Amino acid sequence: MRRDLRLSDNPIFDSLSKDRQGFTHLLPLYVFPAQQVEVSGFIPKDSTAKSPYPEARSATGSFWRCGPHRTKFVAEAVWDLKKHLKSIDSDLCIRVGMTGEVVQEMLRRINEHNDTAVGAVWMTAEDTAEERQDEAEVRAACGEADVQFKLWKDEKYLVDE
Repeated sequence: MRRDLRLSDNPIFDSLSKDRQGFTHLLPLYVFPAQQVEVSGFIPKDSTAKSPYPEARSATGSFWRCGPHRTKFVAEAVWDLKKHLKSIDSDLCIRVGMTGEVVQEMLRRINEHNDTAVGAVWMTAEDTAEERQDEAEVRAACGEADVQFKLWKDEKYLVDE
């Protein structure tokens, strides 16, 4: 999940409400993207380790890509989504990092268990260069793991509404 943090307007959940697509389980995932949101706060204060990611500042102006108000808004939306999913006997897996790396690691770990197999990874399509880069990295991770990848069209503007 990326920007559609409400079940009611997420094209993947909308489609699944009409047709389960042959799958028995769904693991919703949200990644706080390290290139957009400063993630150094997720590293324990008592740790001597530094964040493996550069600061989430713009390349040209060096301003923070996501300020404190937007970060708070996104965090609250993710937490509300998690609560909503739990209310319907599901959950939300939350990770921090680069989306492609997170998906690659999750696929590796899940596929290490012989009793579990990932059938597909689905994402909603986005229009910016960074989101397209994420999509390419996730597609590559799926290719390496021999997992189906599907990109869902996300209607930003509904002409009839």
